[in-house]
Amino acid sequence: MLDKLTGNVFYMPAEERTDRPVLGVVCGKNRSFIIDSGNSPAHARQFIKKISTCRVPPPRFLGLTHWHWDHTFGMSAWDIPVIAQEETRIGLEKIKDYDWDDEALNKRVEQGLEIEFCAEMIKKEFAWDRSQIRIELPEMIFPDRVTVDLGGRTCRLESVGGDHDPGSTVIFIPEDKVLFLGDCLAPDLYAPEWYYSVERFLPLLEKLKCFGAEIFLPGHGNPLEARVFNRELEEWEEIARAVEKMGEDKEGVVAVAKEKLCRELSSEEEEMVEFFMNGLARREN
Repeated sequence: MLDKLTGNVFYMPAEERTDRPVLGVVCGKNRSFIIDSGNSPAHARQFIKKISTCRVPPPRFLGLTHWHWDHTFGMSAWDIPVIAQEETRIGLEKIKDYDWDDEALNKRVEQGLEIEFCAEMIKKEFAWDRSQIRIELPEMIFPDRVTVDLGGRTCRLESVGGDHDPGSTVIFIPEDKVLFLGDCLAPDLYAPEWYYSVERFLPLLEKLKCFGAEIFLPGHGNPLEARVFNRELEEWEEIARAVEKMGEDKEGVVAVAKEKLCRELSSEEEEMVEFFMNGLARREN
């Protein structure tokens, strides 16, 4: 069975072993909407099997949160139109003709075109047959936002940007006040040193606040209630504001953030500061 967020919104949790992300399904009266394709045909088929046990309306559309492999390599298992932001299609077009054997993956890691972690996860997920990897391109493209009517339920796909990927898209179900976040809040992982930039991070937080969602679901995490998620956003904003104020003075950033938060920083927040420092160094160079 799938995990339930509301009476009309379900999801299959992420799996760390091969970096399988959250997959979602939104059920209207007439049709259902799939959120992300899975990181392989096997992952997608597992989700399809679980959907079949829930007696939901047949899936008619699939929306992508961004182009990264773990969210898109299952597309070939779905026989429904795929909707994506235009930057997502561009990202998939760039990798469409790649080879995926060990030699090719390792070479792209050396060249900085692939992340070592992702290469290792691809090897694990496709341990037996990497010929299954077939890059599909979305048929329906939008620049900023698009709404899909499912009959009594709607899915609003909106481009929110951020550092992780310029085409990062969130998917909001207003009738249920559920927001699928994808990986929009993650740093840029394709840089030599992972980084956040204040100029992208702060506008992203403002956009996420405006949805008025009551349940937030990250692409590789568990559902969060609004009070918990919004508190985290406020804490992350204080850290970003401290970076904005103190610049490359890392000790100053930590001191200002600790003062604003009235506590010590967690290990995750210290890592966030480090990512912001990497972003500033990147900007200077």
